[in-house]
Amino acid sequence: MRKALITVLSILLSLATLVSVGEWWERALTAAVSSIGLLVIVHLYRRFRRSAAEVPYACHVAAAIAVIFGIGNVITGMGHSVAVTSLALREPEYGPLQILRFTTGAMLLYSGAMNIGVYRAIRAGRRWAVAVGAASGLLFWLYLLFLLPLPGTGTARRLLGPWSVYLLWLGAAALASKPRDGASRLSSNARA
Repeated sequence: MRKALITVLSILLSLATLVSVGEWWERALTAAVSSIGLLVIVHLYRRFRRSAAEVPYACHVAAAIAVIFGIGNVITGMGHSVAVTSLALREPEYGPLQILRFTTGAMLLYSGAMNIGVYRAIRAGRRWAVAVGAASGLLFWLYLLFLLPLPGTGTARRLLGPWSVYLLWLGAAALASKPRDGASRLSSNARA
């Protein structure tokens, strides 16, 4: 049952990116990158699972996704910020579009840094880390939703699917790390 759930929810990541708008080669490249990302997530999950078998598997999957998304967002955020800065220096006027471009770079950097910062605690099953990861992930997801009606935001559509899958895994990790014996939140956090 557990392996089937992991497989189904992880395949949603690839399917969500295939639905993206674009040429056939963009879809093929997106599918290839998603497949490689999925293989890395599976590899990290198996490695995390061996190191701490007592932690719920949903925490391991969420931590593996957090590492991949975190590294990807930090690299993308830095590249985006450099590109936007060079573009802003060449343009004569500074307007709302420039502010939105800088905000996108900052949001990428923030969500990536938060995911990298809390992945070890998510892997260990800490509920506070799952909550922090969900808060930063939901903030970025809502920002992507905000971008949808704007022209030239095809990338936002492609990112909504994988981030939705990540938020679902964080929800599963939150439910799996919930104390089952009726203990209070403080006592369960002290034991963790």
